[in-house]
Amino acid sequence: MSTSRELIRLEVEKLILNTKERLQEVKRFALAEAWKILQLATATVIQIIEAIGNDLAGSDKKALAMELLNKFYDSVFLVVDIPVVPNVIEPIIHKYVKAFLMILVGASIDALVTTFRNAGVFLTKNQIKL
Repeated sequence: MSTSRELIRLEVEKLILNTKERLQEVKRFALAEAWKILQLATATVIQIIEAIGNDLAGSDKKALAMELLNKFYDSVFLVVDIPVVPNVIEPIIHKYVKAFLMILVGASIDALVTTFRNAGVFLTKNQIKL
């Protein structure tokens, strides 16, 4: 039997493949576009983890989300176009752009989980009535 982590990874792999298929013609992403796509992926990954990972602690869920979103970034965003930076230099600073975006993703995970809980999308253990 598969663990919840394995099931979550399989679902996120489907998300990555689907995103790559839909964006296969795009070779370069503007930074703003990459951030928008990453935000949508973050919300989707959070929902997948919440739906499947009932046995995981909150900190484990966030660590798993960060791992999977790093993989999403590496799989989907081969080149991120940064305004006013010459194309020759962009590959050199790509890892710094990714690091910056991942810091934002970490904060976004916390904000999205709180928003989803406050909106009733996710129920806390205290709210679940058996």
